[in-house]
Amino acid sequence: MNKKKLFLIHNHKNFSGAARSLGETIISLEKKVNFIVICPKGSSSKFFKSLGIEVIEVMFIPRFNHFEIGFYKGLRWLMIIREIIALIYFFFFLIFLKIKHNKIEKFHLNELELSIVAPILKLFFDANITSHLRCPLETKKGKFRYSFLSYICKNFLNKIIAIDYDCYKTSPIKKKTSIVYNGINNKNLIFKKRKKNILTFGFIGNFIKRKGIYEVLEVFKEMKNYNIKLICVGKSHQKNRLLNFLNFERNFDDYLNKNKILNNKNIKILPIMFDLKKFYSSIDIIIFPGFMNAVGRPVIEGSLLKKPSIIALKKHNFDTAKKNNCLIFKPGDLTSLKKKVLYFYKNKSKIKKMGYLAFKNAKKNFDINKNSKKLYKIIWN
Repeated sequence: MNKKKLFLIHNHKNFSGAARSLGETIISLEKKVNFIVICPKGSSSKFFKSLGIEVIEVMFIPRFNHFEIGFYKGLRWLMIIREIIALIYFFFFLIFLKIKHNKIEKFHLNELELSIVAPILKLFFDANITSHLRCPLETKKGKFRYSFLSYICKNFLNKIIAIDYDCYKTSPIKKKTSIVYNGINNKNLIFKKRKKNILTFGFIGNFIKRKGIYEVLEVFKEMKNYNIKLICVGKSHQKNRLLNFLNFERNFDDYLNKNKILNNKNIKILPIMFDLKKFYSSIDIIIFPGFMNAVGRPVIEGSLLKKPSIIALKKHNFDTAKKNNCLIFKPGDLTSLKKKVLYFYKNKSKIKKMGYLAFKNAKKNFDINKNSKKLYKIIWN
């Protein structure tokens, strides 16, 4: 059987749930598809290389951010300078790609903010272009930017794949959009049962503002006298100097030292890790405290291990964050987050009950084989 070829473009150098989700798809479809990943050099490209596929590392990939969190406003408009530079760089990179691979039929973008590259991809290649939509877009503010994004999607993208209904609702072109839930390979989530001496909460993600890492650390610092523990996985040595310079991001090490976070015995900070068996074996509840107003991959992984979640979300939904299988709080509301932690602390019997309900929902929606086949059919029509 001749394998089909798919060029994947991934947006971030730092390893994240989006990279892990893409990796699961690659593993699931490796017998049918030859994947080539174009990605900025960093922990993400290192992860993709570990899957044994070809990875083309680049300096920049241009993006156009119009998500609910992080869209251009105020000083963030200065980030456009970075995107213009990245666009020029990527244009010349495509000349190199055209020389190496004269004919490319399929590109897939791992996030809709990468749709800005679709017009120049079409300049060089007569290819079909599909894209994931992994975070809800901003639909109330920035009407011109949303219209611009709609124009690109309408004229240069063949299909959009939303990871849940919350994302689907914000898609610029719903006629082109299908929902395909993230797939999880249960074999990668085997964990050891442990003696539950202390109730343990887990955070996994990049240690950046929009992920809510600072908020969750503040809450657990306040709760140091309770018999609870927090394990955070995701510390990286990579710095985003531009974001730090513009004060859009904080220096995590400086924050730890200034606030004496590591003096709190109930908080443990760990680096980025690809193998999460030990992490999930050590926790009872997932905390997903980001500002994206979205349900992240850790919530789904935790659900498949019968672990409930506390999610920063404006309201429950009907597919990934149901009322009976998780607790939610308004993004950034530390008082509400603390109340949710205390709820599980005082009602430990609810952990098992909600974890089981989360598991039932996850088994139905997040089957890796079923969802990968659906994605394959969409990309190859």
